Amino acid sequence: MRWLGVWLLPLLLAGCAAAPSGDSPEAVCQRQAYENPAVKAQMIKNQSSSTMNPSDFFALDQALHTATDTCLRQKGVAVRGGVQAVQPGW
Repeated sequence: MRWLGVWLLPLLLAGCAAAPSGDSPEAVCQRQAYENPAVKAQMIKNQSSSTMNPSDFFALDQALHTATDTCLRQKGVAVRGGVQAVQPGW
């Protein structure tokens, strides 16, 4: 079952949203988000766990979102959206 998670995670991450192309601030920040220590730690945690919980995928998504938004704010670009993401109840 663990091998399924190793192959499923990149597929899910790639299919979440179309990445902006080129050297736009959004594209740069999305690429830099994967280098964030919190994102890397969550990816390692997800790969090393023997079960694939939805909360693990949510935590990775939140870490990527936070890292991307932080980068955009540092570049002086307005972040997308306007409301906080819905937090799951589990």
